[in-house]
Amino acid sequence: MTRIKLVNVSNHILEKVNLQFKEDEFNIVLGPSGAGKTTLLKVIAGITNYKGHVYFDERCVDNIPPGKRNIGYVPQNLALFNHMTVWDNVAFGLKVRKENEETIRRKVSRVLKLMNIYHLKNHYPLKLSGGEKQRAAIARALAINPEILLLDEPFSNAHISLRIELLSKITSISKENGINVVIATHNIDFIETLHGKVVVLNKGRIIYDGPFKELLLRREILNILPLISLPIDHVEPLANGLCLVKTGKISIVAPWERGVDEAKSVIIPSDKVVISNKPQRVQTNTYLALIKGINIINGWVNMALNIEGMDIKVSIPQNIVRDVNLKEKTKVYVKFPIRYVRIV
Repeated sequence: MTRIKLVNVSNHILEKVNLQFKEDEFNIVLGPSGAGKTTLLKVIAGITNYKGHVYFDERCVDNIPPGKRNIGYVPQNLALFNHMTVWDNVAFGLKVRKENEETIRRKVSRVLKLMNIYHLKNHYPLKLSGGEKQRAAIARALAINPEILLLDEPFSNAHISLRIELLSKITSISKENGINVVIATHNIDFIETLHGKVVVLNKGRIIYDGPFKELLLRREILNILPLISLPIDHVEPLANGLCLVKTGKISIVAPWERGVDEAKSVIIPSDKVVISNKPQRVQTNTYLALIKGINIINGWVNMALNIEGMDIKVSIPQNIVRDVNLKEKTKVYVKFPIRYVRIV
């Protein structure tokens, strides 16, 4: 497995980044929108300019073009070729490398079956669902047998069952084939299961580099991530593996976890918060909130809300609240789904 090392890397976004992604870790890059996550992946892939040095093991790759770095890269927009079938999309990198037809057939068939989309081999991307497109893009990245796999927000629009399935496959493939995987994301709800390294970027700088569990104890870092972090006043046990968390005048039902008596915060990923103009059918963890401020930046809706006298900042992808009427000084219903609430 290839170790990745960045030494004093800077460009229009990044500022003196020194970082290692070791070969025995699953690597996560966290940060708010515009923090430099995508730029970091592009530096590793060699598709953006930078000063400083990038090493794969002990080999400096600064002067090696992207096509020679043996990297599988899945950008956030997936970048599938709409005029090509799924088969031809997945075969594209192999054809560029001038692999023979038998090798192409074997490798494409293998990854299509691995990603459970072999039956879609003759379909075009515009006819695929969002999940099928994600599978196709990952299959294309894996077809070239990369040393490094870079994934930019790979599960941003995936429902939870698809996310679990794809994560399981990627983890298994990484271990079996010795692929160093780096995932850039704003999401924290799947990270703990990976048992890997977490790097947090903000304004182009690394502000945290370490294990996920320690990150959860750093409130100053949690506050810049797209999640809600509220101080805990009191916790009461409930039935069925749940507990009631008191924070200010708000009571939040959350999953009961070991060590909850020592917990200091309750966190909810911002993009899992449900905003609506009408009350939810299930009222648990649903609150009436006043919108005190709102702005839209880079496809994210940033809102300052007040719930029962408590000020809360929420950042939600614009596509999630496209059909919700959001105006300052109006009220909306805010729901924290229990499965995404976390006590730390």
